Amino acid sequence: MLLRGGALACGLWAATVEAQTVQPAEIPAKRLRAAPVIDGQVSSSEWADALKVEEFWFPVRQQRGSFPTTAYLGFDEQYLYIAFVCEDPEPEKIIANETKRGGSVDKDDFVALLVDPQNRRLEPYWFQVNPNGAQAESIPGGSTENIQWRGDWEAKAQRSPQGWSAEMRIPVKTLRYPNGQTRFGIALLRFIPRTYELYTFPNMGAFFEERRQTEWAGLELPPTRRPLIFLPYALYDTDDDLQNHLRAGLDVKYVSDGGITGLFTHKPDFRNIAADIARVDFSYTERVLSDTRPFFQEGAGFFPTRTVFYSVRVPDLNTGLKSFGTLDRWQYGILGLDYLDNTPNGAFARQYLLSQTQYQLDKRSYARFIGSALRGGGFQDDFWGAEANFLRELPDGEFSLRGNFYQSLGNPNSGSFMRLTIDRDAAERKLDWRIDYEEVTPNYRPRLGFAPERGYRAWIGIANLFDRPEKGPLLDWFLSVDGRARKRYGGRTLDEGINVSFQVRTKSGYGGGVLLSHLRRPPNTDRLVGLMAGWSVLDVFRQGNFFLETGRQNGGDSLYMLLEQTLTPANRFRLKLAADRQEIRYPAPTPLDREEQFIATLNYELSPERSVGGQYVYRKSLSGGASETVNNLYFTFYQRVRKGMDLFVIYGLPNADKTQNRLAVKLLMPLEL
Repeated sequence: MLLRGGALACGLWAATVEAQTVQPAEIPAKRLRAAPVIDGQVSSSEWADALKVEEFWFPVRQQRGSFPTTAYLGFDEQYLYIAFVCEDPEPEKIIANETKRGGSVDKDDFVALLVDPQNRRLEPYWFQVNPNGAQAESIPGGSTENIQWRGDWEAKAQRSPQGWSAEMRIPVKTLRYPNGQTRFGIALLRFIPRTYELYTFPNMGAFFEERRQTEWAGLELPPTRRPLIFLPYALYDTDDDLQNHLRAGLDVKYVSDGGITGLFTHKPDFRNIAADIARVDFSYTERVLSDTRPFFQEGAGFFPTRTVFYSVRVPDLNTGLKSFGTLDRWQYGILGLDYLDNTPNGAFARQYLLSQTQYQLDKRSYARFIGSALRGGGFQDDFWGAEANFLRELPDGEFSLRGNFYQSLGNPNSGSFMRLTIDRDAAERKLDWRIDYEEVTPNYRPRLGFAPERGYRAWIGIANLFDRPEKGPLLDWFLSVDGRARKRYGGRTLDEGINVSFQVRTKSGYGGGVLLSHLRRPPNTDRLVGLMAGWSVLDVFRQGNFFLETGRQNGGDSLYMLLEQTLTPANRFRLKLAADRQEIRYPAPTPLDREEQFIATLNYELSPERSVGGQYVYRKSLSGGASETVNNLYFTFYQRVRKGMDLFVIYGLPNADKTQNRLAVKLLMPLEL
């Protein structure tokens, strides 16, 4: 069957055709003789030397955007300059909720510049601004939250009776590119959430993909001096016994003239400050958490996925070194760690080395090689892997064929992981589907990898369909069907099942949906029905949702409920309330399982750079007749500034079982040399 699947993939691959070309394929770079004032007020005289762009397209309909949009684009020796004028026939309906730097503007009206300074059509920088002037950016490979560390840029916005406008100034030294680069890949975007329309320049074809950019040709940028950035920190805290503790650490970052990034860290901290609080829900396997430590955030995209390296498994990091970057067709990431591993047999010092090297076969296809070694405390765990992705564009989407193979060589943890994927990404109103074949041997257990279940072979299929009707009350609807069949080595069923979900959103701000799930996992057969409802779905600070799921699960009668509501009681004051509860009643005499949780999160924005907040968590669990209670409250003060000292103050301890009499103060002072 696997060979037949491979033959099918080859046939589909041979049948693909190149997508519609981006129009225009190239635009000229215009040097500005005088720098415009970045105040959000777009003056034609200030932008007279810039390239004027008026042909914004609504890609999925292949027609011009119905709301007139004009952009101006220019550069000088130090900056890129971008301005937008966004006309709106109903300016009172413009949505702009976010006000702080680095927040989420994705549900607001926004404009954006996408720029690939290496012009490789891989992963661009995103720079977004909403009508409040709130800025958000996405750095290729990932980065931490410190503004000076990420690279600062400036933006302002203003409203008018005709709509709104925005201006941006982006220092070229914040972009990774080789000296002498004269062509950047760029795209300009405007998003209108109330109609769910995304306008683009250039015309990217019916299928929007961020890598489809025009070439901005003729740039004349002098060699850029990129500073060495030091991020020292000092942390003072007390414990419940009022004992004082003082710790210090250091992060160092350097970006070379060729765009290669190097990082060093010693004694990083704050791993528990923004850690996830998982929802109450039943799971047969371990839940995945995100890592909030800056050293692991920076350049994470240049390193393997959590199947190979799950950084949350590195608890007490002492020292780390990291380097990543792109050299022509080659891309690499290398990481070295010295950390303390606390095991049931004691604490052991471990040393870990990880590398990933990628070769770009063409603009859409690559081959990747991975290797790692772990030593320390009489322990040895080696690993190697290979990945390949072959992608072709279609007029209405993309078709890809991917393969992953990993081999762990630890003793007795010697095993392999393999996945083959056929993927069809499609435009709206077209079927979007994926087929996976996966095989994990019983002994695949990389020490720092995430493999919650092993010893199975699986087929997995997913199909999606999405549309946003041009007329009527619906804003959009989404249908998803996924199924899987996993067999253990020896032929026994691990699990098999199917999920069907259908969701809709209306232009008036309401949402709803239904979820049907059937999963057979011997000796249990789970059959669940879920209903969901949402309100104010386009307002991130006032939205709410309710979810109810009932049926058979884990051999008992299950009932799960979730209620979430975000409130804005006063200007710049945000409050989010979330309550969820699950109960599974088993046939006698097995005790029932019950878990309930309430979370209240508050934040008051003193300014775009400073805020106070807090969180209260109550959770009570009853499992197998044993109960556990969490009753925890903590408060925070955050200061993230463009220049100067970042300050974090916390009273209490996140993720503790009860409120702690603990004060922690952390200072970060970026220094540039």
